[in-house]
Amino acid sequence: MHSRLRLLAFALSLLLLAAALGMMWYARQFEPQQAQLLVRPLDVAMLPLPPPPPPPSPPQPVTHAAALDVKISHSAAVKIPTPQIKVPQPKLSINAPQPQIKQLQWQSLDLQITAFSLAQLDTLPVLQTPLNVTFPRSLTRQGVTNVLVKLDILINEQGRLTLLDVLENPYPELRPEIERLVRNSRFSMPTKGNAAVSARFIWPIEFKP
Repeated sequence: MHSRLRLLAFALSLLLLAAALGMMWYARQFEPQQAQLLVRPLDVAMLPLPPPPPPPSPPQPVTHAAALDVKISHSAAVKIPTPQIKVPQPKLSINAPQPQIKQLQWQSLDLQITAFSLAQLDTLPVLQTPLNVTFPRSLTRQGVTNVLVKLDILINEQGRLTLLDVLENPYPELRPEIERLVRNSRFSMPTKGNAAVSARFIWPIEFKP
């Protein structure tokens, strides 16, 4: 019995020893191999020394350049006379025409006008010329069919008209036609006490195409 145990223990120790040896061999197989540095002696050849530099050359003698002595005589210089130029002053005579200012005949005048009203007259003035009016095409294209304007009119002793003011005119396109109408219209002489006088009144006019 004891002999079997000894044999078993001996066999077990051999196995452990074999396992340790195997592990050591296995670890040695995977160890990194260190690089071996091989040092060899080298023979160095000595180069010959360079020759000494040549001695410096002796300094060259300095030769001075010949100076050019130029003498200028004032008597030999050419004198250019300076011309004296006189510029005459121009005399301009400009006769500018006087502007001619034309006054509008039919503009509104803020004046003190001495005239009678229609209610103060003995006889009312009567229109003696036809009303020839050209209706503007621009108003016709807009669909305008009739326009009522009111004019502040002065009639002198001869029945001639003066447009003092346009009191009502909704369309500025009618202004030239209003002025032409007043310029060409004539009334009978307004009278007061059997004498011709001036009269002022509001004249309504209806424009139609």
